[in-house]
Amino acid sequence: MPLPSELAHQISDAICVPVGTITFEFSSAEAFKQSSVAGVLVEIPANGHFFRVDRTADRVLRFFHSSPGTGTRVASIPLGPLPDFEKAFLAFSWSPEELMFCCAPRGIESELLTAKGVPSPISFRIGRNGAVFQIGDEGVDVMGARFHQNGQSVLTPTAIETWQNTIKAIEVLLTGKSEEGFIFEVVQTSAILSMLVTGLESYAKTRLLEVESEGIGADWNALFTAFASRAERESNRLKEIETKAVTANASILTEVVNALKINFQNYDDVKRAYKAAYGIKLGDIGVGSQALSDLQDFIRYRHRVVHVSPLLTILNQDKVPPDQPIFANRKLSEDAEACFKSVIEALHLATLSLRSST
Repeated sequence: MPLPSELAHQISDAICVPVGTITFEFSSAEAFKQSSVAGVLVEIPANGHFFRVDRTADRVLRFFHSSPGTGTRVASIPLGPLPDFEKAFLAFSWSPEELMFCCAPRGIESELLTAKGVPSPISFRIGRNGAVFQIGDEGVDVMGARFHQNGQSVLTPTAIETWQNTIKAIEVLLTGKSEEGFIFEVVQTSAILSMLVTGLESYAKTRLLEVESEGIGADWNALFTAFASRAERESNRLKEIETKAVTANASILTEVVNALKINFQNYDDVKRAYKAAYGIKLGDIGVGSQALSDLQDFIRYRHRVVHVSPLLTILNQDKVPPDQPIFANRKLSEDAEACFKSVIEALHLATLSLRSST
């Protein structure tokens, strides 16, 4: 039987947090029978989070939990040869680190059944129109799923998916070979630096916005103050943005970001944006000052490639001498990839460590 609407609303309110626990009793004349077919017991979207309990044809209860930051995980409990029962106590807990599912059948002799979550081959995402999308399945791998409806973008990859796709593209590019010799490494390096900086830009902007959908309130007022011009701060600009968002039933944070000139290819802008919106300091995410310094150098090299030439063999030519020359070669490409990965993975972990103040 479906959940009572009041309980469904309570669950919806409760699951839109990065860390949570839900317990309830579920009654069904069919769900726990040995002879029953596959079916969905509970399915609740809540902003960026998605909560689903289903039963497979071979009598396995599955708990799926999905959020933009963690992706979709599943915890599975085989009911096996247990006798038929109609009621069970169900308990669910989730955090960025762990997913747990417990089931206590009522009316039969049975120990508490428990399962720990693992990454799911089936991904669930909530579109901008509120629809739930299933992406992939057992043995079906899908990358960068997008959905458009009536010319509008309804579903796009999450921040971390977009970044992972960037890394995949770089790894494919690094398998390339050419008879052109060293000049091919130069071109590879130019392309990889451009991809890394674009990947940073896409990740940083998307993640800044999607964290809010995971139940973490962003300080959009502080973000506006950090990036608005003096004239904008002294005018009614912020009030106009708030009114536009409320009228459109949209996120004020998203409207603030879209209205301001935040360059997510710029290290200082990324640094200011995350500190203002969520209190995250890039110097405190655990990667060390050298990695952050290297990141800024790689961003600068990318700008020279774009604005000077993609065939630059010495990327810091404007500082040589007295600096030693930095050559565009495969080693630099690999070093740049490792640097960006370490910073973005640490930043992502820092966003997953945020906790709601309510």
